[in-house]
Amino acid sequence: MRTLRTRITDRGSIWQILPKNQGDKLDYENLKRLCDEFPLGIILCDEQGRCLYSNQAYTNILGYAPGELLDLDWHTCLYSEDAVPLNAKWKQAISSRSSLQDDVRLIRADGTMIWTRLHAAMLDIADYPFASLLMVEDISERKALEKILRQVENALFEEKERAQVTLDSIGDAVLTTDLAGNITYLNREAERLTGWDRLKAMGKPLLRVFNIIDGGSRDTAPNPAQKAMQENQTVELAIGCILITQDGTEVEIEDSAAPIHNRDQQVSGAVIVFHDVTKSAAMMEKTNRLAWYDHLTGLPNMALFTELLSQSIGMAYRHNKRVAILFLDMDDFKKINDSFGHLTGDDLLKSVADRVTKCIRVTDIVCRRSGDEFLILLGEIELPEDATLVARQILSAIAVPQRVNDNDITLAASIGISVYPDDGLDATTLMTCADRYMYLAKQSGPNQFYYSGPPHTGKVKP
Repeated sequence: MRTLRTRITDRGSIWQILPKNQGDKLDYENLKRLCDEFPLGIILCDEQGRCLYSNQAYTNILGYAPGELLDLDWHTCLYSEDAVPLNAKWKQAISSRSSLQDDVRLIRADGTMIWTRLHAAMLDIADYPFASLLMVEDISERKALEKILRQVENALFEEKERAQVTLDSIGDAVLTTDLAGNITYLNREAERLTGWDRLKAMGKPLLRVFNIIDGGSRDTAPNPAQKAMQENQTVELAIGCILITQDGTEVEIEDSAAPIHNRDQQVSGAVIVFHDVTKSAAMMEKTNRLAWYDHLTGLPNMALFTELLSQSIGMAYRHNKRVAILFLDMDDFKKINDSFGHLTGDDLLKSVADRVTKCIRVTDIVCRRSGDEFLILLGEIELPEDATLVARQILSAIAVPQRVNDNDITLAASIGISVYPDDGLDATTLMTCADRYMYLAKQSGPNQFYYSGPPHTGKVKP
């Protein structure tokens, strides 16, 4: 009897390995041809994993010539990272005579790597002179496609996460519905305003979560999402609409709804963007204040002062009155900052703003121009002397000693006065004159004012 070693090197060994049964109707030549023509790789191995037979598909998968794989341990073709885990599974399958399926990487004859799906059946060695039958499928293209799909999924996930973070960070509430009008998403602000947790709200009818009524009639307001989808355009909620939150609180809101389209440009849902009207009004007021008022003293800034000055000049022209501008600059204020620090300096500037404001009429305006400079607008005065009287009062008020942050401090200032129409007919000319006169006042020493009309300069005693 020929040995196993002889048989595995014989050409056409498959029918020598398989036991022949004279009653079998299948011709062994046909069996070998079927195996060789089968699209999946087929291997027969002994208990040590040596290849007793490989079909043409398997040699093509690995890029070997027919017969080159005979008597070689098929495990040597495994990619190193896959060898250890698969060998452990292989030994377990051999021991229990169970089947095995796994995705592994194999190294081809040219050194390239391919992904394969391995199906192995462990056979009883008492019945056959071989221990296992392997079917190998090249799944490299499938793995490449899976990799692309994972990359796409990761990109979509990251894009969704970015969108989620963005929507959660904006000040407006955002919710979306499907075509049936059921909730599909709420951002964080929508959760806060409605009182609904986004997970609990999912799938709920819109008007159960977004319960809105008309503020005047108290009737249920029209469904904005439904209207946007029906009209296929952005729609706005009626003014005075009230949202009833989950705990019954009423919040006046403004909103708009727009249809959501799928890739075929068909309406697939709606998005509603809304916000608390009171919060919006407060934000507008805050923004307006930052635009028109000084952040330290709360006084009007130059933008507002210039606007009010132009209006005051117009009123004075119509009523045949005068307007005065007092340009006030603190004397040697840099020494105050250097000696006591900027925090104390800021407190002193707020004190100056308060003292100056108390010296003028309610209709007059005090502006912090910049740093330690202030502008005072006296509207509709009769005589220039009215302005000089106010200047004396201001300098006297500023010169009163004060205690700030445990420091006794006495301040002084210089004031230049320009009067409409004597010194100019427009805001720019008047402020330029007042600025120049202020420097003339400084030349005479601290705590003085200057006016270009009849002499009104002179030291003001505290």
